[in-house]
Amino acid sequence: MLNAVIRAYRSERVKTLRPRLLVPLLTGTCALAAVAAATTVVLTRSGTTSGGPLRPLQTAASLLCLILMAVAATSVTNEYRHGTWRTLLVRLPSRPALLLGKVAGLALLALLVALTTSLTTGTTTWITAGLRRLDTSAWATGAAWLDCLSVSVRVLAALTVATVYGAAAGLLMRSAGAALSVIFTWILVGESVLTAVAASQGWTVSGRLPGSCLTRLASDPHWAPAALSATAWGALLLTASIWHLTRTTRLT
Repeated sequence: MLNAVIRAYRSERVKTLRPRLLVPLLTGTCALAAVAAATTVVLTRSGTTSGGPLRPLQTAASLLCLILMAVAATSVTNEYRHGTWRTLLVRLPSRPALLLGKVAGLALLALLVALTTSLTTGTTTWITAGLRRLDTSAWATGAAWLDCLSVSVRVLAALTVATVYGAAAGLLMRSAGAALSVIFTWILVGESVLTAVAASQGWTVSGRLPGSCLTRLASDPHWAPAALSATAWGALLLTASIWHLTRTTRLT
C-alpha cells in the first residue's frame, strides 16, 4: 500500500511542479502576502510593532486557503474532464492509494505556498517597518522567532487541510464549476449565515465549521480546538472521498 501511495505521489508531483501551474500560483500568493504585510505595517500607528514579522500572514491565511482549495478542486476535476482516471488506474489499480498519493502531491503545493509566503511576508514586513522607522527590536528576541515558527507551522497546517477540502469537493462534484461554486458559497455565505444564526441563540460554532476553523487555526492564539476541528473535517472528507472513488464506476 505504501509503495503504491509513493508511486501515485511521484506521478502527481510531476504535474504539481509544472511551471504553468506553479509560477502563477506562487506569484499570486506571494503578491497577496506582500500586500497584507505592507498594509498591516502601514496601518500601524504606534512607533513600535507588536508580535512577530509573520503576523500579517495570518491576515491573508483565509484567502490563501481558498486559493489552495480552488487549485486542488480543479486538479481533481481535470482528471474527469480529460478522462485520465482510467489511465492512472491501469498503472495503479489501488484506488485508495491513487487518491492518497494525489492528495499528498497537492499537499506539496501547500508546503511551497507556506514557505514562499512566509519568506515574502517577513521580508516585506521588515522593509516596510524600516521605511517607516518603526522599532523592530522586539523581533530579534527568542519569543518573536518562536512566534514566527508557530505562525508558519499553523498556516502550513491550514493550507494542507484546505487542499484536502478542495480535492474532496472536486472528486465528489466531478465538475470544476460545481466544486468551486460549492466551496465559495459555503465558505463565504453559508458559514457566515450559520454563525450569525447560532450567535442569535447564544451559541458559538465558528470554530467548528470547516472553513472558519482553518482561519482560527492560522490566526487564533488559542488554536488547539480549531486544529482538532480541522483535523476531524479533513479526515472525514478524505475518508468520504476514498469511499466514493472505490465504489464509483463513472470515471469520465
